[in-house]
Amino acid sequence: MSGILILGVGNPLAGDDGIGMHVAEALMGDDRLPPATEVRTAGTDLLRHADAMRGRRLLVVLDAILSDEPPGTLQVLDGDLSDLDAYQGHAHHLSVVQALALLRSVTPALDGVAVIVAGVTVPEVRSAHGLSAALAALVPLIADDVVALVRDLAGPDRA
Repeated sequence: MSGILILGVGNPLAGDDGIGMHVAEALMGDDRLPPATEVRTAGTDLLRHADAMRGRRLLVVLDAILSDEPPGTLQVLDGDLSDLDAYQGHAHHLSVVQALALLRSVTPALDGVAVIVAGVTVPEVRSAHGLSAALAALVPLIADDVVALVRDLAGPDRA
C-alpha cells in the first residue's frame, strides 16, 4: 500500500454542500501534506474514482455534514460508517457511505484501504451556486485542519 488520496465531494449547485470540493481545491499543491498525497475533487460521483483508490493506504473523503455544530467544524468519522445512512430515497442517488460500501463490495482491491470521512459541518443545504460567504471565509482554516489530520494519520515518519 502506498500513498494517501483526499477526495473532496459535494454538489456545487447545492450551496454549502460543495464544501468538500472547495477544501480539496484549496489543498491541491499544498506542500504541507505528506509525500505521495494526491488531492482530487469528485463532485457527486465517488464511484468514478475507484481506480484512484486502489493501492492506497488511506482514503480521506471530505464532505458536508448537516449539524448544529458551528459551521466549518471538522468531524472525523471512521470505522463502521453504516449507521450514518439509514435512509435511501431511491436507487439513483447514493450517499458517500453507500458509494463506499458498494465500491468495497465489488472491488476487492479496496479491502485494505483505510477510509476516513472528514465531515465539515454546515447548517443547511440549499439550491445555490457556491458556498455561503460565512463558510467560504472558513475554507483556509478547514484546509489547515485537514492538513493536520492527514499528517497525524500519516504518522511522524511520513508527515
